[in-house]
This record gives sequence, C-alpha cells and structure tokens, in this order.
Amino acid sequence: MRRNSLILLAVILSTVFSGCAEKMAEMPEYPAFTASIDKEDDTKTYVDGYSVRWSADDRISILAQGAGNKEYRFCGEAGASYGSFEPTGQDISSDGPFYAVYPYRGTTSLSNGVIRISLPSKQTYAAGTIGPGAGVMAALSDDRDLHFKNVCGILVLRFYGEGSVKSVSISDNNAKAITGTAEIKLTNGIPSVNLLTSSSNSSITIQPSKPVTLGTSDQNATEFWFALPPMCLEKGFSAKVTDNKGRSTTVATAKAVDIVRNRIIRMAPLKLDFTVPTEAEVGSPLPQWQAGYLDIHSINGGRGEAFYYILPDGTTMLCDAAGAPPGELWDYGEGKSQGVPSKPDIATSSGAVITAYIRHFTPPVAGGRLDYFLTSHYHGDHIGSWRNNYSDFGWMAFDKNGNKVSTVDLDNGGFVRNGISEVGMSIPIGKVIDRGDWASRPSTDYYSTNGKKFYSTYVNFLDYSARTYGTVRESFKIGHTDQLVLLHQPAAYANFSIRTIASGGNIWTGTGTSVNSSYMPSAAEFDANHKAWEINENIFSNVIHLKYGNFDWFSGGDIQYNDRSNYSWKDIEKPISQVMKKVEVMKASHHSTSNTNSSTLLGVLKPDVYIAGVWRDSQPNPATLKRVYTANPSVKIFTTNLADKNVATLKSNGIDPANFCTSSGHVVVRVLPGGGSYYVFVLDDSDMSYKVKAVFGPYNCE
Repeated sequence: MRRNSLILLAVILSTVFSGCAEKMAEMPEYPAFTASIDKEDDTKTYVDGYSVRWSADDRISILAQGAGNKEYRFCGEAGASYGSFEPTGQDISSDGPFYAVYPYRGTTSLSNGVIRISLPSKQTYAAGTIGPGAGVMAALSDDRDLHFKNVCGILVLRFYGEGSVKSVSISDNNAKAITGTAEIKLTNGIPSVNLLTSSSNSSITIQPSKPVTLGTSDQNATEFWFALPPMCLEKGFSAKVTDNKGRSTTVATAKAVDIVRNRIIRMAPLKLDFTVPTEAEVGSPLPQWQAGYLDIHSINGGRGEAFYYILPDGTTMLCDAAGAPPGELWDYGEGKSQGVPSKPDIATSSGAVITAYIRHFTPPVAGGRLDYFLTSHYHGDHIGSWRNNYSDFGWMAFDKNGNKVSTVDLDNGGFVRNGISEVGMSIPIGKVIDRGDWASRPSTDYYSTNGKKFYSTYVNFLDYSARTYGTVRESFKIGHTDQLVLLHQPAAYANFSIRTIASGGNIWTGTGTSVNSSYMPSAAEFDANHKAWEINENIFSNVIHLKYGNFDWFSGGDIQYNDRSNYSWKDIEKPISQVMKKVEVMKASHHSTSNTNSSTLLGVLKPDVYIAGVWRDSQPNPATLKRVYTANPSVKIFTTNLADKNVATLKSNGIDPANFCTSSGHVVVRVLPGGGSYYVFVLDDSDMSYKVKAVFGPYNCE
C-alpha cells in the first residue's frame, strides 16, 4: 500500500446516536439527504488499516443560497461509506444547488457560492488517524445526493522515546497562517481553499484528553495527525511537544513541506528527549540543544580551532575547521614538535573529529547540513594546511569531481581532504563566508609556496562543493547584522544578532554600516612591500560580535598587534576596541599567544569567561593571561589543551594553571532562552561520547 496515499476523512466517535429511528415518525416535507465519501483517483479505501467510512452521529452543515446553515445528523449504519442525513432541527426549505460541509459548525456560512468556515487552532486526537472534526470535507449537488471530497491535506508527525505526550503544536517557520477563517470554492465538485490571513493563526495544537504514551523505537513511533489546508510551508515547520510533566522540546525541519489536498505526508520518526538542556550530569553525555537555547561549542582535536554554533532557532554555523598536521608527526625545527597531542588519538584526523561532533549535536532542523561556514582567515590551523608530503598525515587527494586520486592536481581543480574540505565532503554547506579573494589584500603568507597551495585546495574544494551541494561563497560584509542571520524562525528571536566588525584590515566605524577602509595601506602597497613589512595574515581576520538578549560574545579569529611600534596599522585590535563593549564570553584571539589580546581591547571587553583553543606548547602565553586577569580579576579561564612544557612556563611567570576551570576538553557555552544567563560545560575529548567533565554556572548576563 502506498504510504502517502490520499486519505478520505471519517471521524470515529464513541457514542452511537440512536434517535434517528424516532425521528422517522416526523417525516419532513423534503426527503433526507444522502451522502457518500468519494474515492478519488489514486486513492485507497483503506489507509494503514484505517477504514474510511461515516461514523455514528457525524454531523454536517447543509447550505443553500439565502437559506442559512442547517445542521444534519448521520442516520445510517456506522462504518458505511454511504447513508442518509436528517435535520436536527428545521429542514432546509429551498431548492438546490445544495452546499454541504463536514463537520457542522454554527458559524459556517454561504455567500455567492463561496463557503466560509472556521479552521480551528485546536484539533482533536485519535490514534492512527485524524481526530473527530479535525478534517474538513465539502460537497455540492443540485439534488439531495451529496458526494463529499476532502478539503485538507494530512501531515503526520511520528515520535518515540520515553514518557507521554500531553500536547503537540505545529507552526510555520515563516509565520504563515495555517488555520483560521477560510473560504471554500467548489469547481466541478473539487474544493479549493483560500485562508483569510487577517483572522488566522500560524499554529495548530493537538491536545489529547489524556497523555499519549510514546512508542519505544522508530518501528512503533506514536503518530499525531494534523489536517491542514493545502499550502507550501516554504521554510518548513516547527513542532513543540509537551510531555505529561510539563516539559517541552521543539523539533523542526527547514525543508519545504508541500501540503496537498487529499494527500498524507508522513515525517520520518524522530526520537524525543525532554531532558532540560541545562540538566547536565558529570559522567553523562551533554543533553541536546533545544529551541531557544544558544550553543557555542569549541571542538578540540588538538590541531587548531573549530567553533560550532547552534543558534536559537536551530540555524548552524561552523567557524573554522582545524587542519594543522598532527603534533606527534610534525617536525618543527630541530626535530622537535611544538604541537599538543591529537584528540582523541593520532589516528583520528581533525576533520573527522569535527564531523563526528557536529553530527552528534546537530539539531533536526539543520537537515544534516551546515547553514554557514565562517572562515576567520587563511591559515592552515583554521581551514586546512598544506604539506608536500600530505599523504604522511593521512590527507587524501581528490580531483575536481570529488574522485579519489593518487596525486593531487591543484592546477585542474584538485584538492586535498583536510580541515574544511574533509568536513564539507561529509556535511553539505549552505554558505561559506570569508574575506574574499586573498589577492584583494594579500598578506605575506599569500606569497609563500605553502600558502598558495593550501589556498588553492581551499578554493578548489569550494568549487567542488558549489557544483555538488550548491554551496555559495560570499565575502564578509563589515558592519552588517543582515549577513549572518537566523534562517528558520527569525521573528521568534528578535533579540538575537551577529554584527560583522572587521575583515581584511577594514573595520566598522560603529555607525550604521559605514566602514573605515583606510586604516591599513592599500592592496597595491601591500603587494609592493610584503617582504619588507612582513604582514601577518592574522590581522586580516574576520571579527564578529554575537548578541542574544543580554549575552554578548566576541570572536576575533587570530587578530593581534605585533610590531605596532614600526607599523601602527598592525595593531588591528585598537580600532576594533573602539566599537566594542563588555562581553560575557570571548574566544581568545590567536589562541592566547603573545602580542594579542591587548590591554586596550581587553580593557573594553572585560570578559567574564575566556576560552582559548590551544594547539601549541606556547599557548596560552603568561603575559597575555596577565592582561586578561587585569581586565577582569574574576575571569574564568578555559583552555582546550595545555602542554606539559607550558605548565612550568606559566608557573614561573606567576600563572598557576590549577586555577583554570579546565585545561583539556571540548568547551561548550550554553545560553538559556532569552539570553539572560548561561552555563559553561567541559566535555571529555578522549573519545566521542561527549560526556560532561565539569559544569560551571549558571552565570547571569549584564
């Protein structure tokens, strides 16, 4: 049987009315109406074992022009597809044409051949079908023989898990009306619907008379059937499910859903988890994100930075994808490595770590995709490195079409799978935002052999991703709050924004979207002086300020201020500090090395929480941490790693790592709905179970 077959409505009621026989003694002047539920093309009489028939005591409206709305009751045999309806009161006294609507509602009316009916925002529940009165049927006949056809389509949600469901509400992600007053026209007996949005709602709720126990697996998932007017939910829909304990969870899909008259759409079974996201227990996996929360995950593979964002409506963003060589195999001069150990082990690439992490935590609304990838700047520990002996690190070569090859051909669109290319081959990316063509404002790194090669593999992968997944590449727009935006339910979180602060050495002025583009020399000057000036790519990093209610987050890539005594414009932090404010949490710029996180910038940001993505044994730098403590003596320090060598260095400079909140693990900032408070969780990075090691908070936002 076709699982998406057309359903013909019938309503099963528990009470069988027996008064029709008594009414027969009072025969009306006009004969009774007879009505059938039509079997339309491509439909079946049975849908998953549910018999499509009239039910005892079903009631319909009979309307004729100028004759008002009369209630009629089914007097046939329950379970029949055809039977008679007789009036509960006065019979309709006019001749046809007759319009009929199921179910009867006293407010239903007829004007110029158009039926006006209320589609309520609350529907009844029935196991394995639509609830009584939830679906609407209509018929038109010149005589008293009516042939009903469905007006609505059916959306079936299927859930499983632990506990019972008290209510389920669905809403359009684009705030489109899905219920309210509707006009029905019948053309050759086929109904069409026009929803009058001025008197409509954008949500429908099913609230069973008693909680419904969830199925235990996807094989016996509990179904909730919603009758909806035909329409396309272009941005998908969200479903809020409340259990018998009053706890709620929201699930959603971002894909377009087309509701078609007389058709069933069944969503894939989904496991529900009513655990409150802040109810994290040490030794147990971190509870999943839920709608309204903001998650910022520092993913630790020991090879650079990767920050995964789940925004309040489920929009997702990955900022950077670490791809430096494993420290255990990296000879960084004098036969010594300056890296920290790979996590969870050397055999697992950083791209695989990031991919597995995202797949574990990604919300259903993401649909298995990344909405955004934000490239902070063009360095290997942020987008993927290059080494001529790339195969020694397990980095595989691919041609322009994504086919594995023995040797990469960069000149013909080939690329090496490492960093973002490894993540993006497994998780499709909607939009990549970076600082544009590297040549438009080149750093000294642009001219190096390795720089040209890892940039080539980056752009070649993006070309492959565009052809394969439709990925769009876009340049960072400074000063805007309309580039990195919520994609699913923006209206529900009007107090959320991401402001783009700086990119490529240009900085927002703090007014509108105006940009200071003259702080640094021109691209031509950089090109002519790149050797003498030794321009570090870090100062060109993309910088963002995220705000959710009273919660503020700062992420500055690898911005720094080194050599500002010779070239004042190398201090990119100074003009950024002039347009920033105090924040609750910041990502440590440039992994908290030296010559970054200046007193000027920190004196403005004054972070309460400071998170450093450490991947080398010189990170964090003691002088840098002293500036952090000076800016906010009560600051809480989190580092993803800490090399044994650096512990002694820090202690000898008066910094005791024992005072850090953590020096290993994934670090997760979870902001509560509304942005008034937040927690910080540390997760075990020794495997991929993501168990909680420590819980900090809640902290109030100011």
